[in-house]
Parts: sequence; structure tokens; C-alpha cells
Amino acid sequence: MGINQPSFYDGLVLHRRPYRETSLIVDFFTRELGRVSAVCRGVRGAKSSKSNEKKSILQPFQPLRLSIKGRSELKTLTQIESNGRGFEFKGSVMFSALYVNEILNRVIPKEVAYPEIYDLYLASLLRLSEQETIETVLREFEINLLLNLGYGFDWHQDWRNQTSIAAGNYYSFVSERGFQQLPGFENQGNCFDGRDLNDIANFVWTDTSLKAAKRITRMALRPIIGDKPLKSRELFQKLE
Repeated sequence: MGINQPSFYDGLVLHRRPYRETSLIVDFFTRELGRVSAVCRGVRGAKSSKSNEKKSILQPFQPLRLSIKGRSELKTLTQIESNGRGFEFKGSVMFSALYVNEILNRVIPKEVAYPEIYDLYLASLLRLSEQETIETVLREFEINLLLNLGYGFDWHQDWRNQTSIAAGNYYSFVSERGFQQLPGFENQGNCFDGRDLNDIANFVWTDTSLKAAKRITRMALRPIIGDKPLKSRELFQKLE
């Protein structure tokens, strides 16, 4: 997609990495353009106040207004400014927010607008900043992300026979399809009580429904994000 008009877009930094001696390549998630990568020139090693100001706001979790141009997949950042107060995180909440960034950078295709996911992203960052329960925020983020990407599935019915999922029955998860009933309890990771599935469907969170949701969303996301380990998850495990 060619972008040559100096329009401004709402966005946040998902990831950034050094490029040549004084520049960065930054992956932005924008409401209007989706995920875009752009070269940000003169922000590394420069001593001018303008360059330092630009570098200071090119941080994750800082709402931005930015202008980019270019016809190739790698754009050029032309202007940038703060668009409000940034989100502040510490400790495990910081790693959880980084996990959200890393997931989005893996699953959002370049230059495809997903305004619903952009709003979900901002809402999830706000909930984390307000110290809502981390596991609840992440599970709801993952479930809604899958739905908005087109990988959602029915939490209420067996995908094979369309019967309602019932408490006391046990089900396995089938990627990109949903749940199918098992003859009974099976002592393996892909076995879920219908009671927990009903709770997850209604965002009713208990210790068991949260644990079940975490296993299910990991299985559902794996084909999309690939087998490469998530750095944010590794950092969080070290913290624990």
C-alpha cells in the first residue's frame, strides 16, 4: 500500500529495533492502517533536542499521532507527536502488557486495518493500568482477539452435533472448530469440564475456568503465532 499523503494516524509502538547507526525500525499498530513498519531516522545517538524528544515518545504504551509515507512494505516516519498520557506498568503487569504487544505483532497482518482489535488493545492496556486481575484481562483479550481475527469458535455447542455444552460432560478442543464431547473424563491436557466452558463463554471467572481458558487460548493461538517462543513469556517465567 502506497502512502504519500501527509495524513496523521492514531497508533502505538508494538516493537522497535536498531537500524543502521542512528535509526530505528518501529512496528506500529494504527487504527487506520493496521500494523505498519517504518524507519525512524536520527533517533539513536543524536544529541539534538528534537531527536531526543522524538526518541522519548517512541516507546511502547504511548498513544501517538504519526505520519508515514512510502510505497514499499517498510515506510518512513515523517512526523510524530504524543496523543495523550502513556500507560505506566511495573513488574508482572509490564510483562503482561509486553505479551499483548508481542501477540499482536505476531498475528496482525501488515497493512490490514482492524479497528475493533485496536480498540480491544487500548481497552486491555487501560484495564491493566487500572490493576484489574491480569489473568482475567489476558484471557478476555485472547478470546476477543481470536474472534475479531476470524478464528473464533462456539463456546456453547459441540461443533459436531450442535448439542449444548453441559456441566458434568467433558470436551476436547479441536483447533479452528471448537469443542467435541468425550465419552468421559480423560487425564490429559485437552479435556475440559462443560461447567468451565459455560463459565468461560459468559466471562465468569473462577480458578478452574481461568486455567481452562489459558490452555484453550494457547492451543487456539498456536497455529497463528507459530512455534517460536514468546520472549515476554520467557521473561515472565524468569520473574516468577
